[in-house]
Amino acid sequence: MARGWRAMLAALAGVVLVLAGTPGPAQAAETEWISLDGNQSRVLSAVYSVTINGATYDVARGTDSNIWFRYNGGSWHPLGGNNASRTTSPPRIVEFPPGRAMVVIRGTDGEIWYSQANNGSLNFWTDWVRLPAGANAIGSPILTISSATRDLMIEAPNTYRRINTTFLRNYNGTLTSSGWRVDSHALLGTNATDIEGDSQIAVYGTEYYRSVLRSFFTGTDHHVWRETTDPTTGAVLDLSEVNGGGECASGVGAARLGNQSTVVGPGQPGYAEQQRVMISCIGNDGYVWETTSSDGGRTFDGWRRPAGSPAPSASTPAVFPTPLGNTSWTITIRWNGARSGLFPDNAVISKRIW
Repeated sequence: MARGWRAMLAALAGVVLVLAGTPGPAQAAETEWISLDGNQSRVLSAVYSVTINGATYDVARGTDSNIWFRYNGGSWHPLGGNNASRTTSPPRIVEFPPGRAMVVIRGTDGEIWYSQANNGSLNFWTDWVRLPAGANAIGSPILTISSATRDLMIEAPNTYRRINTTFLRNYNGTLTSSGWRVDSHALLGTNATDIEGDSQIAVYGTEYYRSVLRSFFTGTDHHVWRETTDPTTGAVLDLSEVNGGGECASGVGAARLGNQSTVVGPGQPGYAEQQRVMISCIGNDGYVWETTSSDGGRTFDGWRRPAGSPAPSASTPAVFPTPLGNTSWTITIRWNGARSGLFPDNAVISKRIW
């Protein structure tokens, strides 16, 4: 029987480790690696999650290349109840419009598709809808709610390893796309593994005295890069290499803590928590690494392996605020059984870090 998020958090709380002697400042505490779902699933991606009104939705790419989901830690089901949701990339999930879960995928046609949750706890998803043609995607989409307009910003790596961008707008329940625009600033990694699972966050940018969007991705040099964009227009404000010199053999997972539905500035409640950002990737040694920031993703405190057993992953780690609190991060990975027999191959393994 599947364990829900509350059960998982209880299990994590019982195996907290206090860190000492790690490169750079140590995390306050973290748990051991454990199975996210009692070893019931096998996946070809990490698990991506969103919590809406206390209910958690998880999605992953199954070993059959279909999208699978579970609701509040229940059993896994193919999204849509059939085999129509095939993809070769990790699915992504977001709350959009407010109060409603949306799953966005790269279709086998290279275009971007979405399905929305209705209500209930079983297979309650709408039919797949394709966004206007032109994404030419070769990897999974990146999703962020614009802190300025409340539109959904969707980025997708295209066939030239550039980023295509569109804004999805909600007009009283009707969704419309702004059309695709190519960002010529960033050049992404050199192979499919490098461009899967990249991430973006909405955060207050102290260098601009306003909210911004920050995308994190692996460049052609295998270093991690940060692109800062305007949340209203999508215009690129800055492109910089993340400090620390880390090299990644995957995309980059990222998340910030605090209230996920709004961005607050200095002096407002929750500001310090929202400035805490984690990014994670697979290092060139095949294991998971992470680094954290306390200034909204401008500077990071040094790459480290999470405590405990080295964690080999076969897909880009997913990073998200731990449900029911948003005061810690949860990392999920697809365990690489060829490197370690600690867990089954392709099992969903997770860790919580404060």
